[in-house]
Amino acid sequence: MVTEALIKTVERQEVLDQLSDKIQPLVSNAFESTGPAGREVKNFLHGTWLGHPLHPALTDVPLGAWTAALTLDAMESISGRKELGAGADAAIAVGLVGAAGAAVTGLTDWSETNGRARKVGLLHGLLNVGATALYATSLVLRRKDMRRRRGPVSLARLAIQRERRKRRRRSGHLPAAVLRSPCARRSDRSSLDRSMRDEAREASDSIKPGAPAAG
Repeated sequence: MVTEALIKTVERQEVLDQLSDKIQPLVSNAFESTGPAGREVKNFLHGTWLGHPLHPALTDVPLGAWTAALTLDAMESISGRKELGAGADAAIAVGLVGAAGAAVTGLTDWSETNGRARKVGLLHGLLNVGATALYATSLVLRRKDMRRRRGPVSLARLAIQRERRKRRRRSGHLPAAVLRSPCARRSDRSSLDRSMRDEAREASDSIKPGAPAAG
């Protein structure tokens, strides 16, 4: 029911028809202008040689690679092993290559559609282009070594840090750095206030310009 309602909402978006009317002829003309060679390329991208549409097979590449990257980032955050971060970078790069292939084959298939499939397909493609752009930006920032010193800033890392802070507050334990400081000789209330200020400063540092977003 929810899926059908979303599709009906997409069908009512006239702007998608307007964009489709402009993009589809460009794709079709690009293949037709090159004659027989263009038709061969188009058939290849459709997957006629495979006996199965090529686009669905390629979409699994970025999905799997980027899931692996998130997992490796989380493992690096927990273990501190820097080689896991390098593996995450490689997984993102593989996902971008797969996303490029999926985009080309998907655009080729979409150029033959009409009606509901054309609108839904265009929206699907635009969303995927946005996601790919975010991962490409993440990879550029990683290659420029714009990470925090203690590891990559990712959704997984931030979630782990948040959970650790919650456990510390519930248990009443203070960070070791605070216990070693001169404030440790003061009352527990004073030490706890110092701990909370340190955590707030750490959270502020994690969102400074130069630290990459998730990925």
